[in-house]
Amino acid sequence: MSEVGKAALARSAMAAVEPLVELFLELGITSPEAESLLRSLFIHKARQWLAASSADGEQPSDVRVSLVTGVHRNFVRRILAEPPRIAAARERKKHRTARLLEAWHTDPAYLDSSGKPRDLSRKEPEPSFSTLASTYVPGAAPGVVLQELHRAGVVQFLSDERVRVRSRTFRVHGVNAAGMSELGSRGRELLETLIHNLRAPDLRILCDSMSAIEVDAGRVPAIRDLIARRVGNFLAAIEQELAIEAGLSKRKKSKKRVRIGLTAFESEHWPAGSTRDNR
Repeated sequence: MSEVGKAALARSAMAAVEPLVELFLELGITSPEAESLLRSLFIHKARQWLAASSADGEQPSDVRVSLVTGVHRNFVRRILAEPPRIAAARERKKHRTARLLEAWHTDPAYLDSSGKPRDLSRKEPEPSFSTLASTYVPGAAPGVVLQELHRAGVVQFLSDERVRVRSRTFRVHGVNAAGMSELGSRGRELLETLIHNLRAPDLRILCDSMSAIEVDAGRVPAIRDLIARRVGNFLAAIEQELAIEAGLSKRKKSKKRVRIGLTAFESEHWPAGSTRDNR
């Protein structure tokens, strides 16, 4: 494959990554942090991929992993010594605004007599947000830093040009470890199916959709309810039939068993003003 062709294919696949990039931005994960996580995952996956493609399943050498990933073998050895993660050096550097939030909660100059973060004036008198930002985010205009923190919902504007910190870290409403884990597993399953069908179009597995049809926006709530009922009934019926099949398999004392499940999801954002449920 030519370098031009490879680059074009990689660019085409990047659409699948865009939603994750947006989520990382909301969580305050920087590009260097995300890049180090991707590099770590790339190295671990390359070792698994090479071992799986080997006739005897033998673990590949660091040199071979280095050859296919383009990462120096010394870094390969270091990365493989621990599970995939953001590099410790990147974590220590943190997002620059994360350092500011940490300082607001720990630097005595910005704490009140009870040890809690002070409400700060924007510029004067001291202690001020302007001084805090200049100290912990040098090179960035304090006003720009303040607007970014307010956009992220971690500071609150008060009267008399004062600012109150609301959170020590960047948070996204509804995002937690369990939810992120489900996102990862569901996203991986869908991508694995799409990639299989891309590689083997003659051996496609189920991944189907209907053509989009334009309808009156005012009818969207009723249509969503209709789809939800139909999908819910379909999934319940399939689950019931599979439960019967599972019972028959147990009576036959089948030794080899597999797990089967189905997932339905909305693939488009609904118009403004309509509500969305997680499905």
